[in-house]
Amino acid sequence: MAQDYLLTLQAVAEDRPGLLAEIAGLVTSLRGNIVHVEHRQTRGMLTLLMLIEDPEDEGSKRERLARMGDVLTTRLQGLGVDATVGVSQTQADPPVRDLRVITIIGADKVGVMHAITRTIADHSVPILQTHQVASGEFMAFEIVVDVGGNGGKKADIQTLRDDVRTTCEAVGVDVVVQPHGVNRRRRRLVVFDMDSTLIQGEVINELARAAGAEEEVEALTKRAMEGEIEFEEALRERVARLEGLGEEELESIADEMRLTPGASDLVRVLKQMGFKVALISGGFTFFTDRLKDRLGLDYAFGNELVIEGGELTGEVEGEIIDSARKGELVEEIAREEGLPLEEVVAIGDGANDQIMLKNAGLGIAFNAKDILRRKADGQITKDNLAGLLYCLGASDLELDEFRRESPPVSESRD
Repeated sequence: MAQDYLLTLQAVAEDRPGLLAEIAGLVTSLRGNIVHVEHRQTRGMLTLLMLIEDPEDEGSKRERLARMGDVLTTRLQGLGVDATVGVSQTQADPPVRDLRVITIIGADKVGVMHAITRTIADHSVPILQTHQVASGEFMAFEIVVDVGGNGGKKADIQTLRDDVRTTCEAVGVDVVVQPHGVNRRRRRLVVFDMDSTLIQGEVINELARAAGAEEEVEALTKRAMEGEIEFEEALRERVARLEGLGEEELESIADEMRLTPGASDLVRVLKQMGFKVALISGGFTFFTDRLKDRLGLDYAFGNELVIEGGELTGEVEGEIIDSARKGELVEEIAREEGLPLEEVVAIGDGANDQIMLKNAGLGIAFNAKDILRRKADGQITKDNLAGLLYCLGASDLELDEFRRESPPVSESRD
């Protein structure tokens, strides 16, 4: 059987308008057929990969491609393009089985790429593609891998995810691992927890400080967040210690809520991109409603404090929003919006968010406790909240358009 060959062209040059067209024109003038091209302009530099075939059936394709490569190299030098060419025998691509995209987010630093690709290689998982989606001081890149067992047994996805997460923690970056496919760009609903996610700190701890019950309530909050006691039990015990706290003190705490850095701009860009944004909190409607108005959220849910005569009674009325109820609300909002759960993203930080993250198509632990990080698809820390956008398939090139349309706003209260 006759062998098929391709000419590989790799080029680097200072970019200018029309340069790619000039290179493609040279290939066409030499009767080469471009069968694959990857091109990128970064910091004024063009990087290019082309695979070129010889469409003629007669004679030696390898010899003709080699001659084409010699001519191309000389002519590209005349265009100021540093090119490397070579002739390679073609191989059929292996069947794609089960793709995952690993998104790495954080401050750029030496050794990140090596550490992560080394971990992936230790699992004998092939890397099909890498793509940098953000550069500069804040860095994000994607690695697409096939865990379906090409050339061997299927990879243990959970172990791979755990090992990649451990590596990323060691080098100081965040990571999210999710299926690679069209659903990633079809997602249209993002659901946030409130305390220590959209806002800094825990509102109930601020209430307890105002009520003189700070130590007791913080201890109960910590145990609930780490899953040591049931959320409803902990909530009722904490609220009981707030009895007598005045409504004016609640107003003061609401006014002083501090957004997580980047939260306001993140919600703004999500809304511009066409997302619905929801808030599901185990906190209180007194605060979730104000945050809904402040950020322009589409939905907000919380627990209802009982206020009589301008003071807290120490009770909560209505159905408690615990872990199970959070999961149900995710499903209810998705139905209201006519979305499958695969198109929902949920972000939280504690044990109370486990079912919410599990029910969503993509569950992300934000600056989270170990119990949630182990079960989430990935994690983002407080410095990288905007990294969520890259996990949804966006790039700096696309996001710049949204940022130009509406400038960033202050995270503080007006």
